[in-house]
Amino acid sequence: MHFWGIVGNESQRSHAAQLLAHVHALLGLAGSATRYLAASQPVFLSGTAQPWEVALAHAVAANVAAANHDAVAHTSHYETAHSLTAQLPDPEDRKVLEATLNILPKPRS
Repeated sequence: MHFWGIVGNESQRSHAAQLLAHVHALLGLAGSATRYLAASQPVFLSGTAQPWEVALAHAVAANVAAANHDAVAHTSHYETAHSLTAQLPDPEDRKVLEATLNILPKPRS
């Protein structure tokens, strides 16, 4: 993230923040995960992002919500990520997103 902060564009900085949000959530560091997510989401949910970026944004948001014990947001983002992933036209993009979804905590029914 330090490197992209120096030479990166807004999208690259947002991808770096998103990756840190994802890792921090996986480690159970809800506070820092939430801050990194907040830094990345405006770019990916602005309506100009690629479909795979939007799906990934929801997957990471689901992970962060799970770390925050927010069952409603966790379920909502998880279901949206699954739906958007299934609609991706590129099989390689789908494969990457499915792998990401497979490591996320599953919402409770």
